[in-house]
Amino acid sequence: MLDSVLERFGYYHRPRLISEFIAFRETHEAAKAAGLSVGDYIDRNYVHHAGRSPTEQTIDGMVALGVFDFPLHAICEIGPGSGRYLQRTLALGHPTHFEIYETATEWRDWLVQQYQVTAKRCDGKTLVETDSESIDLVQCHKVFPAIPFLVTASYFAEMARVVRPGGWVVFDILTEHCFTSHYLKKWFESGVWTWDWSPFLVNCEFALSFFAERDIRLVGNFLVPLYPGVTECLVFRKTLLRTV
Repeated sequence: MLDSVLERFGYYHRPRLISEFIAFRETHEAAKAAGLSVGDYIDRNYVHHAGRSPTEQTIDGMVALGVFDFPLHAICEIGPGSGRYLQRTLALGHPTHFEIYETATEWRDWLVQQYQVTAKRCDGKTLVETDSESIDLVQCHKVFPAIPFLVTASYFAEMARVVRPGGWVVFDILTEHCFTSHYLKKWFESGVWTWDWSPFLVNCEFALSFFAERDIRLVGNFLVPLYPGVTECLVFRKTLLRTV
């Protein structure tokens, strides 16, 4: 959905407009020539980070918090883009159903063909084609930091609606913990003033309260690199029994 902002997050080596998506054909061909999956190719060649990639660190955190300890029959991902998280989630979760909401047509169609996932009609603010309490894991990675607050809040409500009791909700946002003096300095030094977008902050306490009101409790959280700073990944689980 928002691979168009990859350059702003350090995935490109030259400026690009926010309206541009990461090039499908050239990326696909380069990955094939390198003998890598598209996700691995992007992580190794475009992400400005030494060591384990932000994708790998996110999946590691999900594993450590128990997301893959239980059967995940149905998974929904918002904005999978080039499929970096989708690829790893499929390998670990082995779902019988994996659906995506993606606006980039080339990437969406390729993901369907490559991974046999189901593409849903995407209106940019809801999970309109997903039934309530039908999903074991609903996730969204590297999307919310770049979209307006009300759109993010709408997706929060939809994630809470579609997840089953006992199911998981995982996403990353830019919280107050991502804008310490240290990280603010990195943002100021990154050339952000010339970018055609600004990062959108979502207060962590707001997110916790929003989901708690819907019987979805925080299991754990951790910071993940997001050029030029970090983003905060939150892992929630919906309670099996509703509170009165």
